[in-house]
Amino acid sequence: MRIGLGIPPLGLPIDLCTDIVRQAEERGFDSVWVGEAWGTETCTLAGVLLACSQRIHVGTGIVSLYLRPPTLTAMQAATLNLIAPGRARLGLGVSTRNINTFHGIPWDYPVSRTREYVTILRRVLAGERITYAGKFYKPRGFQLSTPLPKRLPIYLAAVNPQMLQLAGEVADGVMLAWLPVAQVRHSLAEIACGAKRAGRSLSDIDLGCYIHTVVTHDRKQTLKQLRRVLVGYCQANTYIQGFRRFGYGDILDEVHARWKAGDRAGAEAAIPERMVEDLYVFGTADECRAHIGHFVQAGIQLPVVAAPPSSRLTKDDFHGLLGAFRQ
Repeated sequence: MRIGLGIPPLGLPIDLCTDIVRQAEERGFDSVWVGEAWGTETCTLAGVLLACSQRIHVGTGIVSLYLRPPTLTAMQAATLNLIAPGRARLGLGVSTRNINTFHGIPWDYPVSRTREYVTILRRVLAGERITYAGKFYKPRGFQLSTPLPKRLPIYLAAVNPQMLQLAGEVADGVMLAWLPVAQVRHSLAEIACGAKRAGRSLSDIDLGCYIHTVVTHDRKQTLKQLRRVLVGYCQANTYIQGFRRFGYGDILDEVHARWKAGDRAGAEAAIPERMVEDLYVFGTADECRAHIGHFVQAGIQLPVVAAPPSSRLTKDDFHGLLGAFRQ
């Protein structure tokens, strides 16, 4: 089984991050993925991890496309490829409206913006000198001066139907997130629909999924920790749509009511165990492997076991993942 490892953008010590990628490489992991929000910047950290490893793939999981034009992302991708030819993976996504607000950037037309972004990005990475009069981006005469990547797969982060279909049309891979295993087949059907429009099939697309995973024997403390993380994601527009589609609408209404009243503890308490169990993988190593196996049986080709983005995260959490999913 191919397996990836997700490192959250918390500003973890760099020696811990480099140790994690080396251990993941030694233990047969397919890839390590690093994201961004308001902490570490993904391309910088990906470059460090590529430079200190030999064989493992390192992916941006994800680059927020609102925060940089496609020409700059092409430069960053080409730079990662210079550091480790053939080992970089470029994950793109719109992230959430909340992240844009933090950065002072408007949120608009996520699907059509992403389509235009990928169109420009592919042409630049192919070596074309590009002038493009788009709705969102208007590069004039831009051409990379660096050697061109021979292969640099583009993955789109997707949760909701329109973005899932777009991934099926234009991406080399997709990175799903925050969905129960029972919903995987519905997401894959949307990707297949988009692929068909582009004359492709689902087999042409690498099907990845971020799965927040904790190897633990302390169920009570872990539930508390995971509720604390999940309550924040319940405020994010991208995931709210998905959670409602998955049948958690009544739960969200209660969570939002308590959150708006300033009762964060009450908002966390309003999240039932079944929602935490649906959206996370946690338990003993054997239990976690079995649960991830259900995702693979449902059609996921690259499960990415991601350490939850919690301030209480320690190196032991990563060691648990590295040991449980050694290949």
